[in-house]
Amino acid sequence: MERPDYHKLPIILERMNKDGGYSASVIARGNGLLVTSATSPTTNQDVVAAMCGMIAEVAERVRKELILGEIRDISLRCAEGKAVFKRVGARGDDVLIIGALMNKDVRYHSRAIGKATTQIRKLMGYK
Repeated sequence: MERPDYHKLPIILERMNKDGGYSASVIARGNGLLVTSATSPTTNQDVVAAMCGMIAEVAERVRKELILGEIRDISLRCAEGKAVFKRVGARGDDVLIIGALMNKDVRYHSRAIGKATTQIRKLMGYK
């Protein structure tokens, strides 16, 4: 298998941020380690990556316990903004997740993160 061009990942995130109205986005492993990001200087990308791992773990447990089927995405709507987390794919225990932050006024964000997820899956060779 050919090695993915990791340099394309931040470009995909930057385009996703613009199209979806996100203020910051990261790609993280399921354990919370940062792979790459497209964030503002005021965003702590390591914290966002860690939250990706934490929320993915909790959501997976909820999904299994309640027999809900495959997780599409996880959205948090808060008083000052929103966060969306979406699983890109997995190889064994190695899971890849997108985490994105946005202002509370952003309404239609799912198309941009879905498009980016598809591009990353293709680039990384996930099915």
